Amino acid sequence: MTGSNRTGKKKGRTWRKRKRRICEGDRRPVCQGKDRELIHLQQFMRANGFNGCPLKPTIFPSTGRGAMAARSIKAGEVIIAVPKNLLISCRTVLLSHLGNKLKTWSSRFTCAQVLSLFLLCERNKGQASFWYPYISTLPNSFTTPVYFTEAEVDALSPTLQEKARELKKELLHAFNDLEPFVASMLPELDSKFTFDAFRWAWSVLKTRTLYQEDCRSPYLSNKEPQTSTMVPMLDLINHSPTAKARFGYNVNTSCYEVRVLEPYKKYDQVFISYGFDDNTELMLKFGFFVPRNPKDFIKINLSELLECLPQMDDEERTKKVDLLFDSGLLSNQTCTWNGISWQVISVLQVLARNGIDKDSFQIARFLMPFRNAAPTSEEARALQAAGALLERRLKAYETTIEEDSVLLQGTLSPCMELAVGSRREEKRMLLNALEVLTQYQTIN
Repeated sequence: MTGSNRTGKKKGRTWRKRKRRICEGDRRPVCQGKDRELIHLQQFMRANGFNGCPLKPTIFPSTGRGAMAARSIKAGEVIIAVPKNLLISCRTVLLSHLGNKLKTWSSRFTCAQVLSLFLLCERNKGQASFWYPYISTLPNSFTTPVYFTEAEVDALSPTLQEKARELKKELLHAFNDLEPFVASMLPELDSKFTFDAFRWAWSVLKTRTLYQEDCRSPYLSNKEPQTSTMVPMLDLINHSPTAKARFGYNVNTSCYEVRVLEPYKKYDQVFISYGFDDNTELMLKFGFFVPRNPKDFIKINLSELLECLPQMDDEERTKKVDLLFDSGLLSNQTCTWNGISWQVISVLQVLARNGIDKDSFQIARFLMPFRNAAPTSEEARALQAAGALLERRLKAYETTIEEDSVLLQGTLSPCMELAVGSRREEKRMLLNALEVLTQYQTIN
């Protein structure tokens, strides 16, 4: 009979735990140690001077593919050291067949263009490419804004929409710029040089770019630094805004190294910081965001602050703005998960004052908001203006947090899910700041 215990033995604790995990949905990491492509990558790298690392490629429930500590790792330990011959940089391209073609061409392309083109050329070679073991492990698609449809771009927060469209234009320009060169100099690639293919290569590069010393080649455009480098294996490590690690090229060892500055236990996921901490940059460059990101912020413009306190004539407004620029208070006008920045409140206090000169301004600029005292009339006006600013920001979205949550429960494309999720995260931060402000006003 199906499901019967034919041996007559009672099933044990291990079986019951396994059964419970299946019923509840197993949320444990899944090691990819037997993944054929990743095995080939490691074999390829070891054959070319890589000494291995204490990491195992693993699928994590919350972050997807990442790197798991195969043993305990000490703070200060170098966990990855990839030799120079396994780095893909502008120097790699210039020493290749493609590099020879580029040197004879009249126009000069950017580092991003030639590295993207190099990836396409090597992928076109298939298993004949030296880089095949690495290229075969790369994703086939991405969730960066260049993959968004127009509807998906429209679903982004207003602060991201314009930047996403700029990235799409940049990609299209880079592709169109290369077309004459490919048609003339790379006939073996010409029929396969499509926008979709180039978008894939461009996205591989943009999501995996690390930095090395500037190549400074006369055969490449000087419109941007020639520093982009791809490092096999290192791109398996996921981002965390709180990760403590250093990475870079070590001229003494001729390796690209990652040194962790905090310990990890065996089976922990190992993280690095990609160097871009706020969610806007993470979305634009890598196609993801970090929920409740402690490094995230929303920028607030001076024009928004002026709109909150319009009861000023032009002369007074000009005078106050000039003083604010001279003071440096306009340098951190932001909203974070800790609330609206004290600089915002300080600027609003200045704008709320009835007339101001340089002497009185020196006192006003150091009035720290949220002190343990009842607010003055000017501080009260500043706090009310800050609340109005946050409410205006929240109303500017076409949907509410609740409506976004309903949308995310449905079936969405990966890019649409990311767009809706990221804008909901922005709204949650603004709402949290408004609640912090309201709580302070209630107490005082």
